[in-house]
Amino acid sequence: MPPSLFAIFLFMAKSTHDLPIIQLQQGKWAELPVSLFSRSTDGSLTDYPTYVQLMADEAGLHVDFKCESNQFVHENYMTQHNEPLYNQEVFELFIAAGEADPAHYLEFEINPNNAVWIGHIANPGLGEGAIDGKMVAYESSGILHQAMKGDKEWSGRFSIPWALIPGGKQANYRVNFYRIVSTKSHLNLDWACSEADCEFLCWNSTLSGKAPAFHRPKRFGHLQIQ
Repeated sequence: MPPSLFAIFLFMAKSTHDLPIIQLQQGKWAELPVSLFSRSTDGSLTDYPTYVQLMADEAGLHVDFKCESNQFVHENYMTQHNEPLYNQEVFELFIAAGEADPAHYLEFEINPNNAVWIGHIANPGLGEGAIDGKMVAYESSGILHQAMKGDKEWSGRFSIPWALIPGGKQANYRVNFYRIVSTKSHLNLDWACSEADCEFLCWNSTLSGKAPAFHRPKRFGHLQIQ
């Protein structure tokens, strides 16, 4: 990951909507606080450290991340792009340009096997009602990525071109980061995560209540690029 010595980070606990704000200076890496990822249901903290650094430049948004306390990282079996990676362990980014609650946004997922899922999401009810997704062909996405598995941890990095993000290159974005962590061994190759055997974690909790849910654009934080 890029040296934190050169990271510039400004985090505000509240905005006009009580949402977190990330401010990036273009061309400089910034580190998110480690302990901010929490359960999507109620915002409670967990023992799964997640390190994230961001950098914006003329080409796009660049993300480095490290996920710790993945006891079963070698039991993720999907290897093909645009498979339903969200059924097993993944790191995710949702992003759209502008300051308003987005009804359209990019969803990007990467798993420990370096497979990715890319989709443009239509969520007109902002989490209430039907959600539609259209996958982006991997070959035409322009996304650069890599992932590496270690001992009970995994890490990765990816770069997303501005043109792929709804609204394109702007100074303001709405974003959220997510992580699905397996808490039990899964030897069945086509296992799918559930509340009984996985944690569903957010940078800014979606506060979805009884059931975990990530598609809550009103809870996306703000990303500002200077």
